[in-house]
Amino acid sequence: MARRNQQWRVRLGEMYWRRFTHPRPEGDTLELLGSIERGAQIGALAVNGEGHYFQLNGDHSTVLSTSQVRAAVRRAEAAPQVAPPRQRLSVPAQPPVVIVKRRRVPAAV
Repeated sequence: MARRNQQWRVRLGEMYWRRFTHPRPEGDTLELLGSIERGAQIGALAVNGEGHYFQLNGDHSTVLSTSQVRAAVRRAEAAPQVAPPRQRLSVPAQPPVVIVKRRRVPAAV
């Protein structure tokens, strides 16, 4: 069970909300902001025109506490935006050496 004093963690940007939901059609009242997480609860973060926040997972939406989420969004906006670490492709320093050995052929007696 999640502790009550856990804070919401918000990451802003399209690359975060795309993991949890699809782009909204034009005219939709929800604006996608990023992702939101607290304990096991994780999903895309959206806000409607009235200022209410929602957690989206696919087409399912859950209403969130506006004051808590607003504070988390302010913290995320104030924090420096750090790009997620990219995986480095290991490039060998030298090309591999391939040795082709001749097949052993038994000697004719």
